[in-house]
Amino acid sequence: MMQSLLSAKTRNVAALIWRKEGQLKGLALVEDAQAESVNLAGHIESRSRVFDTVSRLLHGKSGRWKFSVRVIGTTLGSGDHGFRFASDIGAEQQQVCLEKTMFRSPSNWGNAIPRVVMVKDKAIPAERTKTPLFRGWTPLEFDPEMVVNLDPSWQSLDDCMPSLVTKARTKFKRIQSLSKDFQMESWSAEQLESQGQDLIELYRLVFERSGFRLGSLHLDELVASKRFWGDAFVVLVYSLEGEQVGFQCAYSTPEATEAFFVGFKPELTKSHAIYQRMLLEFMGLGIASGSHEVRMGRTALDVKSSIGALPRRLQCDVKFRNPMAHAIVHAFTKGYAPVHMELKRSWKADAFPVKRRSEITSVHLL
Repeated sequence: MMQSLLSAKTRNVAALIWRKEGQLKGLALVEDAQAESVNLAGHIESRSRVFDTVSRLLHGKSGRWKFSVRVIGTTLGSGDHGFRFASDIGAEQQQVCLEKTMFRSPSNWGNAIPRVVMVKDKAIPAERTKTPLFRGWTPLEFDPEMVVNLDPSWQSLDDCMPSLVTKARTKFKRIQSLSKDFQMESWSAEQLESQGQDLIELYRLVFERSGFRLGSLHLDELVASKRFWGDAFVVLVYSLEGEQVGFQCAYSTPEATEAFFVGFKPELTKSHAIYQRMLLEFMGLGIASGSHEVRMGRTALDVKSSIGALPRRLQCDVKFRNPMAHAIVHAFTKGYAPVHMELKRSWKADAFPVKRRSEITSVHLL
C-alpha cells in the first residue's frame, strides 16, 4: 500500500525510516493533507456550549472549515496503518522519533509544515475510554470502523444466511433482487489507465456528499494499486443498460479484505440498492479470498450494520506544534463525543461474527 501511494504523483506523501547502527528500527507513512469539515454536528454530540460556539465560529457562514494536517497513516482508509517500530524500541523512544521528525521535516513540495500532526487509527478496547497513544497527545474518537468477521467454514455468501436473523435475511434477498440488472466487470490496470477517470467522476458524486473529508482519491492511486497488488486489488465496475454507473475497489488478502473506495450514481441507491449490493460484494470477496474479516470503513454505519457489520471503535491522536494551541484543543475536545447510534442487529446471538466481536457489547444494537 505504501508503494502504491508513494508512486502517486498527486499525493504529498513520504515514507520515513529510522535506523540505529545501520539497522532499520522504524517505518512510518506520512502525508500532508487538507481536511475539510462540512457537517461536524452530524458526527459528534456536544456536551459543552463553549464547544458549540467555537465550532460555529470555525465553520463560519459557509459552513465549511478547512485546515492542513500532517497525517501518520493512510488518509484514504481506516485502520492502524501509520507506523511500525522494532520490538526493542519502547514507547518513549517511538514518541521521540515521531515528534522530532514530524515537526521538523519539510514537505517535498515546499509547503509549510502543518501545525498539527494526527496519528490514525488506534483501536479502543470494548467498554474502555480512549487513552493517549503517547504522553501529552490528545486522543479523539469519531465514527467507528465497521467490520464483519468471517466464519472460516463459509464458502459463499449464501453460507452466512442461516446465521442471520429473519429481517436481515429478507434484506439480503431484497438487495439481490433490486440489483439483479447490474452487469459487473473486474477491471485490469490497462482499463484503469485508459478509462479510470470515469470512475473518479463517480467517486466524486459520493465524496461531495460526505460530512468530513481528509484527502481525496485520484486515478494515480487506483492504477498504482492495481499494478503493485495485481489480483489482490479488485476494481469492480457496475453497468446498467450499457452505462457505467458505479464501482468499488478493495485490497483482499487472507488477513483481511479492506474496502478502499466506492463511487456510484446516488439516485440508484433506492431503486437498485447499488450501495447495499456493493457491501454484499465486499463480503463475498472476503469469503472468496479466505479473509479473516472485511473492513468496511467508517461511514454509513446504519446501512452497514443492517448487513452484518459490527463497530470497532477507533481513535486518532493529535499533537500541535504550539504548546498553547495544544492545551486549548485538549481542553476543547473534552466537550464532545461521537454521535450515539443505535445500530441494527443482523446476526443471531450465537453467530460466528458476534462471538468474535467483543466490541458489540459497547454499542446498543436494535
